[in-house]
Amino acid sequence: PGIDKKGVFIYRTIEDLELMTEWARKATRGAVIGGGLLGLEAAKAMIDLGISNTQIIEFAPRLMPRQIDSAASRLLQSKLEQLGLTIHTSKNTSEIIGDDCISGMTFSDSTSMEIDMLVISAGIKPRDELAKASGLDTGARGGIVVNDQLKTSDPDIFAIGECALYNGMIYGLVAPGYEMADVVVRNLMAGFVGQVPTAAFTGFDMSTKLKLIGVDVASFGDPFAAGEDIKSIAFEDTMKGIYKRINISSDGKQLLGGILIGDAAQYNMLLQTCKNNIVLPPNPEEVILGSRGGESETAAGVAGLPDDALICSCESVTKAGICTAVSEDNCETVDAVKKCTKAGTGCGGCVPMVKDLITHTMKSQGKYLRNVLCEHFNYSRQELFDMVKIHALKSYDEVLDKVG
Repeated sequence: PGIDKKGVFIYRTIEDLELMTEWARKATRGAVIGGGLLGLEAAKAMIDLGISNTQIIEFAPRLMPRQIDSAASRLLQSKLEQLGLTIHTSKNTSEIIGDDCISGMTFSDSTSMEIDMLVISAGIKPRDELAKASGLDTGARGGIVVNDQLKTSDPDIFAIGECALYNGMIYGLVAPGYEMADVVVRNLMAGFVGQVPTAAFTGFDMSTKLKLIGVDVASFGDPFAAGEDIKSIAFEDTMKGIYKRINISSDGKQLLGGILIGDAAQYNMLLQTCKNNIVLPPNPEEVILGSRGGESETAAGVAGLPDDALICSCESVTKAGICTAVSEDNCETVDAVKKCTKAGTGCGGCVPMVKDLITHTMKSQGKYLRNVLCEHFNYSRQELFDMVKIHALKSYDEVLDKVG
């Protein structure tokens, strides 16, 4: 009750965000219902809008219950609290109070909270109104029921993205939507030329990596894998706020999934190792702790991936696609590869691996590589240091103007 009061927002559209931005100018105490990915991002947005007193309210006993385990959630909560957020778990909202505008909330445990802005981010609600009005089959909790070819109960109508309910699941990320669109297009094109449509959507890996309010958070494969045939290796550094867990087969050869908090630099390689069933080293802990005999080369790991390994899930670009762009189309920078293949133009999480593939491919061609600092400076770290010293440059803008 009370969801219709002014100051209560469910953000779905650009217009919703504009209304939130306008309301935030006069708000001093904010809250977000939902401690999942979108809820934490909404809390970050509130802080960015100047509402330093922001609360997160989560019904489950921990944050991000679908992505990370209890140990990871405790560490994430600690880091978020250090940034000024107040977090309440195992909290069930019973009513939103206030006259015309929101003034507070009451909970099932008889407690209450004074707030003047509320954002509700408690899961995905498919927009299936048109489908229901048209008589299409929908799920008990919403979503347009589709089969492997993304056909609805009417074979002439397809549904893709967050409105589609496939195998009882709604996918709330952009990459599965792209994959669904690709399946529909391939089947439609096959029908146009008289072929039997064979493309099928079989589900999508929901592995994810993002930075939540400055904190790296990632999960891949089955982050909660457990059982007699599964072993787990975990590393926790509460001083630096780092937690890493991998789940492996009982013989220690296959990586089944894992969780990374605070340091997700190894995410891309771990994801590829998991998805492509690459055999783990004799000491599996090395994939998260590093080789005992010295630092292992990431590029060597990239080189060992199969050609059909999916490097960019947002744009469905494989290792072979990227290597071909470098070797045959002379795309020897990240920007060039982006323009040619679109890899790295989505979330950007695959860019480090794209760089490694560019380096590996060019080295295999016997080309000389200069280890330049980044795309903004065509100098190595030492060369740039010398340039700054020689020209007595005192700020980043001066360095960029002079030698960038």
